[in-house]
Amino acid sequence: MKIIQLHLPDDLAGKVSQLFPNTESFIIETLRTKVKEHNKSSTLENEYHLASLENEKIKTDFVAVDLENWSDEY
Repeated sequence: MKIIQLHLPDDLAGKVSQLFPNTESFIIETLRTKVKEHNKSSTLENEYHLASLENEKIKTDFVAVDLENWSDEY
């Protein structure tokens, strides 16, 4: 375990202490939640990027077929 010295403004420290008697556990759980949210966001962003690349490849593969027998009358 790593020790980190953290300075909180007096008003925030007071509110946290009132709401959560075990301030250390509260801060640890809050940080874990934020890290999970960040990882989930990064994963989702990567998945969207990969899907975009796949869509571009599909469009390229079908460009010739899309233009066959195409009429502006439809």
